[in-house]
Amino acid sequence: MKYFEKIAQFIVIFSGIFYFIRVTGHYYDKRIVLADLGGVPWLYATLGTLFAVLAGFVIQKEWENWNDLQDSVKGEVGALRELFLWSTHFPEAIKEQFKSAIGDYLRAMSLGGLIQSEQRQKSDKIERALSDLRESIFEVSQNHNQFMSTTFSTFSKLLENRENRLRYSSHHAPKSIKNMMFAGVFLLSFLALFIGIKDIYLAYVFDLSVFLI
Repeated sequence: MKYFEKIAQFIVIFSGIFYFIRVTGHYYDKRIVLADLGGVPWLYATLGTLFAVLAGFVIQKEWENWNDLQDSVKGEVGALRELFLWSTHFPEAIKEQFKSAIGDYLRAMSLGGLIQSEQRQKSDKIERALSDLRESIFEVSQNHNQFMSTTFSTFSKLLENRENRLRYSSHHAPKSIKNMMFAGVFLLSFLALFIGIKDIYLAYVFDLSVFLI
């Protein structure tokens, strides 16, 4: 719902800017002549094409990073599930230790841990849960060595997916690329207001579409 509220607020602000430039005649009638635009629309289309190519590469890279992040989170949760199911074969005391540590880990992930990793911060709660898991696994190695191979393998899978999650969640586009993208967005949106279209309603729809995109 908040998304649509922001869209509605944006449309109201844009409509005010459009009215000032295109309808009041304060700027449009004096400085823009529809019959003398010449190659301006073609120049605008060229700039739009160049920006679209650049944006396409950025979006593709970010999409790949997002897919890798999703796979890492799923792998991390899957390893926790496997570890929980495997721990049901342990004696009651160790099983409860695993159950408690895994529950703390999942709660920490869902209650801010994922956001902290995106901000390149470590979650103390997740670190404590990992420490508890290590202690439980150490106890398994001391007293129930026959379970150790599968337990350690699953725990290693958990750590590997966790490291991948931390890497992909903290990976962001360089600031220079972000600034270049913002500059391109601003230029294309702002310049669209000065593309001559005789029908004022068609001009409004065209410019609003460019701004929304």
